[in-house]
Order: sequence, then C-alpha cells, then structure tokens
Amino acid sequence: MRHPPVLLSALALAGCATKPPAVTAATVKRNPCTDGILALYFKDEAATLQPSLSLEWPARAVTECPGAKFKVIGLPSPSGDSLQGQRAEALAQALRSFGVPQPDFELGDAEDQARPVLEILVRPER
Repeated sequence: MRHPPVLLSALALAGCATKPPAVTAATVKRNPCTDGILALYFKDEAATLQPSLSLEWPARAVTECPGAKFKVIGLPSPSGDSLQGQRAEALAQALRSFGVPQPDFELGDAEDQARPVLEILVRPER
C-alpha cells in the first residue's frame, strides 16, 4: 500500500456519508377534541371499509371529549338503496363498534362524494 493516508481519508469520508441523519423533530400528540378529519376509504366497488382505516381518533375523541359529535361529508344517510348508502351503513356500524354515536351524514357535491371524510362537528371545551 503506497497511499495509506489517502485510503484512510476515503474510508472516513465514506463512513460520514452513510450515517443516517439524526432525528430532531419531536412527535406531537394529536388533540382528539380539535384535530380531526379522517379520509374514508372503501374497497373498490364494495361497501366495506379498507382494512387499513384506523378509527382510533374518533374513539379517542368520544372518550376524551364528552359531547363530541361527528359529521360525514360525501356519503348519504345510511341505507341499502345504493352503494353509497351501504358504505354509510358500514361506516356507521364500524363507528358504533368503537363506541362512537352515529354521525350526521351530508352527501355534498361530486368532489365530496369522490373523497368522503369524517370530521368532528362539535368541539367541546376540554
């Protein structure tokens, strides 16, 4: 080896370049009483909710924010008359299973229907 200092320098630089960056951002805990919009996803052409949909936030809001009420925008009132009505019924059942009372439903315009959401309607004082 004729150039050990160059080799050592190259190895040191390579080691620095591959170190992961230090994490400096703190995780902020979400306030369930004031922070709340949940995008609703359903299986294609089916009334069942996507398995990845987490109902943790509305369940926390009910237990931590007495009097919290919710509204679904983009789905009609629950019924079996249409796919959207069946989706609304599936959502209402899923929410009830987590202790969340039935939300208000508002069909909204075509854009709302393409991307339905659950939002907190009443934000009681904590």
